[in-house]
Amino acid sequence: MYKGVFSIYARYWNAYGGFSALVRSFYLHAALVITLICANIWINPGWWDQVTSILPNVLGFTLGGFAIFISFGDDKFRQLLAEPETTEDDTPTAYVKLCSTFVHFIIIQIVALLVAIIAKAVHFPWESAPDLFKLALPWLNGVAGLLGYALFVYALTSALAATMHVFRIASMYESYQRAKQDEG
Repeated sequence: MYKGVFSIYARYWNAYGGFSALVRSFYLHAALVITLICANIWINPGWWDQVTSILPNVLGFTLGGFAIFISFGDDKFRQLLAEPETTEDDTPTAYVKLCSTFVHFIIIQIVALLVAIIAKAVHFPWESAPDLFKLALPWLNGVAGLLGYALFVYALTSALAATMHVFRIASMYESYQRAKQDEG
């Protein structure tokens, strides 16, 4: 029933570079450092308000940018990017690899927004909680704040990654146009 859903996510994850690309990402590392610097925000309840006020606008802008990116260049250039580099059927093309950066950026934004919405929904005072919960809840809230805010900051730093991929495509298009000019 969900086979198509899982297969498209697996294709995206493969094109993105998988877990190794994620843990080696400069943008993830920068997000983690920024998150630690901003500990005073996420350690306290209410951090989710910043996320829910910023990310919807960024998400809308991203989707518009992705639509523009998809139509970038002429048909011949897009065809060149979409040509397989190897004869292996499952190897993503340069075009799919570049699209996976945008898809990753969008997925991170959506997940960060959902985590913030859920964190806000489940946060409530529990005066009559058992003592064990009274001791654990501040720690659990802190961990949830750390993870949720880190996702938010990673969504923002991923904007830089997507921007640099657009610039990379623009540079490739410039080289393509120069080569075309040299041929003619």
